[in-house]
Amino acid sequence: MGTNERMVTVGGVDLCVETFGDPVHPAILLISGAGASMDWWPDEFCRRLAAGLRHVIRYDHRDTGRSVTYPPGSPGYGSDELTTDAIGLLDALGVDEAHVVGISMGGGIGQELAIEHGHRVATLTLIATSTIGERPGLPPMTPELQAYFDAVQPPDWSDRSAVIEHLVEFERQLEGRDFDEARTREVAAQVVDRSVDVAAGLTNHFILAGGDGRSWRLADVRAPALVIHGAVDPMFPPEHGRALAEDIPDARLLELPRMGHEVPPPSTWDVVVPALLRHTSGGWEEQAGRLAAVALAEGEPAAWFDRIYAAARAGEVDMPWDRAVPQPLLADWAAAATPDTGRRALVVGCGLGGDAEFVASLGLRTVAFDVSDTAIALARHRFPDSTVEYRVADLLDPPAQWSRGFDLVVEIHTVQALPRDVRARAIGNVADLVAPGGTLLVIAFAGQADRAGPPWPLTRADVDSFAAHGLDPVRVEIVANGTPRWRAEFRRP
Repeated sequence: MGTNERMVTVGGVDLCVETFGDPVHPAILLISGAGASMDWWPDEFCRRLAAGLRHVIRYDHRDTGRSVTYPPGSPGYGSDELTTDAIGLLDALGVDEAHVVGISMGGGIGQELAIEHGHRVATLTLIATSTIGERPGLPPMTPELQAYFDAVQPPDWSDRSAVIEHLVEFERQLEGRDFDEARTREVAAQVVDRSVDVAAGLTNHFILAGGDGRSWRLADVRAPALVIHGAVDPMFPPEHGRALAEDIPDARLLELPRMGHEVPPPSTWDVVVPALLRHTSGGWEEQAGRLAAVALAEGEPAAWFDRIYAAARAGEVDMPWDRAVPQPLLADWAAAATPDTGRRALVVGCGLGGDAEFVASLGLRTVAFDVSDTAIALARHRFPDSTVEYRVADLLDPPAQWSRGFDLVVEIHTVQALPRDVRARAIGNVADLVAPGGTLLVIAFAGQADRAGPPWPLTRADVDSFAAHGLDPVRVEIVANGTPRWRAEFRRP
């Protein structure tokens, strides 16, 4: 276990909780299955989610781990309390809204939370579980698993080795084709050593009284939902996951071919972790804001560009600034300006290359750069036969040989993506790229200086400051088609 394990009081009882990552980041609440303590959510799995700028919360249910226990066979609570515990835990941690991830019984709790407490559930992820609504015709557990349950006997709970063997065999029956006995045995030993009364959790959760007879409609789930299900789940065969994805509006299904009834094993993490980060990102713009805040705190104002592109390439967010056509204000300007062919052009902060390819199509010898190695690699891959010279370079420290070297410089949305304390330097560096007789085209969001970013919109004073570096303004306008944007043209005498 990690170093952040602590006890909190929820509904008059003590629950053990552990967190990973910075509390300023979006919370992911991991809810375990029946009889399962938080030990079954692997440390490294939690750390990988936290590395994606999430605040990961895992906890011991009642009767598991270090949380409150009741005599085996006499739980002093019902299933409803396990659901309200999750809300109480968020309250105790000061979390208004969480991305809820539940496995098996925890998935049932997640569904109830999304329906009854929808304003607290940012997104819902359901792993190896089934619908809590009416869904006739779903297959039962496999005959082999049923035979195991019919035959298994409880161990001597006072015999540590016997309990560990019992847990390992139990998991062997449930897990998929990548069952790792050594890893499972290690976790089972941790469960036994951490638990106040391991017999309580492996008894009481399976005899809990149900709810109050409510009928649940998964059509009432409003949170974006992701269903992760194993294709060889013996408890809830894959039809259960497919039913969830069908019954919850706009849910997405990720079916893993070798996974059983289990927390996704390490062999799946390269798929599951990016899927969870993407699902909980709030969109690439929100993740970019988090990455920018971290980069600024580290004193590296441009570092977040490569981090957001790398996250997108890994599948953790949608690809940023991904468009197949040139920026409309650029295309409109080019149609009227008809730049001379054969002259030298530079595209600042070219990203994935769409604008650079358009500029090159005008007959200009085009260089395009970005501070992101990942963006440049993606641009080269997307346009393998391009005439554009794609380069990795930093606007805050451009190559000296580029000074006054380009007949056309195109700056779209790059200066606005840098914090205001480096804006004057960035503007000066952009202006210095323009050759005598050359043109600078600037396109940027228009806004006030006090707006939080990124992006940090340009004010009129910002736009005018391009002319303080030996450039003459040709035309400066705000185009209010959608988000107001500056389109400013300058020329060096």
